[in-house]
Amino acid sequence: MKIVRADQSLPGISVVIPIFNAGKFLEKTLRSLLCNDLTGCEIIVMDGGSTDGTPQILEHYKHMFSVCVSERDDGQSDAINRGFARATQPILYWLNGDDLVLPNVFTAVRKYYADQPGVNVLVGNAFMTELDLTPIRHFVFSPEKLRFESLIDYASNHLIQPSVFFSREAWEKSGPVKKELHYAMDADLFIDMSKNFSFHHFASDLAYSVYHEECKTRGKRAESITELALIQARHGGFQQAKKTLDILVGLYHQVETSLQSSGSDEMCRKCSVLEGKLSALTAEYNQNVELALLADIEIK
Repeated sequence: MKIVRADQSLPGISVVIPIFNAGKFLEKTLRSLLCNDLTGCEIIVMDGGSTDGTPQILEHYKHMFSVCVSERDDGQSDAINRGFARATQPILYWLNGDDLVLPNVFTAVRKYYADQPGVNVLVGNAFMTELDLTPIRHFVFSPEKLRFESLIDYASNHLIQPSVFFSREAWEKSGPVKKELHYAMDADLFIDMSKNFSFHHFASDLAYSVYHEECKTRGKRAESITELALIQARHGGFQQAKKTLDILVGLYHQVETSLQSSGSDEMCRKCSVLEGKLSALTAEYNQNVELALLADIEIK
């Protein structure tokens, strides 16, 4: 593979990598960066005080980093915000410690921004993969899929976060990400950006999003669905939020059927816990609708 060198006149990229105990996956992520020309790019690692093999990996690759902070934080959203607060380049990007950026992407993205003055958000195609990089799904976007009207239905039309680059202007308008969000902070950010900016489509694959058993959105699916529904309602997508809630209802009924057939007390207890979460979520959703009506927000 030949690394394509970037012209020195191209705008630079700040890459924020928020991690915590990412030792199982981190080296692949860092090596994917090395398949790009990093001249004019700054790599900002925000480690939340890892206690696994992460510090040793960071020490080995420290020559790559412009900033490498290892200290306790308030979670992934806080780490992302702290990282971008240190960023100095005009193009911003974050890469989780288990995802991969594809070869020569940075040079291509920087050239696109130089050739298209005023672009604020650039979205490329991407693969969701298993841990061994076996493809699960190929995400191919289009200008139509990148509008607010499509992205507000984020459960059905979501972006792949490591294939999204944005300008400092877009971050300052729609960021920082909300610290209280733990699963769908990227959805909240990108939906808000789509309200304010036209997204450009880069018609090439830019990244692999690795979906494995330790992913938060995989291990905590009910929680991530809950958070997404509330985000959609916050942005005025009440019907889309209801559609997302229906996914949770479906999960509940699947679990309920499974637990009833097993008949154990422990299974019934888990069923009751899930039912309680569903009831609380529905109540919060209904409250958001009432508040919107009081504010004279049109529900479509």
